[in-house]
Amino acid sequence: MKLTKLTLTACNPDKSPVSGVNPFSVMVNPETINTTQNLNYTKTWYYNGLVRFGGYDSELFAVPKIFLDATGAIPKCDWPINCNDIPEMIAALKKVVSDYISAEHEPPIVKIQWGQFLQYARLSSMNIEYKMFNRSGKPVRAEVSLKFNQYVTIRELLARQNKQSPDLTHLVEVKVGDTLPLMCARVYKDSSLYLQVAKANNLTNFRSLKPGSQLYFPPLVD
Repeated sequence: MKLTKLTLTACNPDKSPVSGVNPFSVMVNPETINTTQNLNYTKTWYYNGLVRFGGYDSELFAVPKIFLDATGAIPKCDWPINCNDIPEMIAALKKVVSDYISAEHEPPIVKIQWGQFLQYARLSSMNIEYKMFNRSGKPVRAEVSLKFNQYVTIRELLARQNKQSPDLTHLVEVKVGDTLPLMCARVYKDSSLYLQVAKANNLTNFRSLKPGSQLYFPPLVD
């Protein structure tokens, strides 16, 4: 049976692959992948001595070591696609995890897959340690560590919550005659929050809402 390798794929916000970017499969599978889940609680204390649950932070993922080698110790068939040396491997990896996508105005979403492990995430940090050089000073071996924040779409977030409350995220369809203050009054019971909602949705003209479109109403923060 063919060995399954950890593969990173550049994706659009809807999780479809970015056109023209080759997936990056590691040369040697990592020994570990680390995951971290943090929970948030408000700092306001209640009469019973408990703090209020504020929600979940996005899950954190780390690949502590991706081994890259161009000394010939690893067969060429196991090298990343279209790569002939360490600088090309680094460039190919950056194209998948961090290079700016002009159409989206941001780096890609990264699909991280290894066997049954499958997550979508955004890169938060990348560290490259060059371990060996040839006589001309060109790197021939390197180790890369990556850290990610989990990525979920707004629709997925709402499906997970499956609740209706002013302190949770809402995706609301614009009706004929709706104004942003009116929608804020319905969702938050406070029409004065319309400027924050306009900013969250990158609205340049919040006085003209398109019926049938959907707006993101972020959770209230104490």
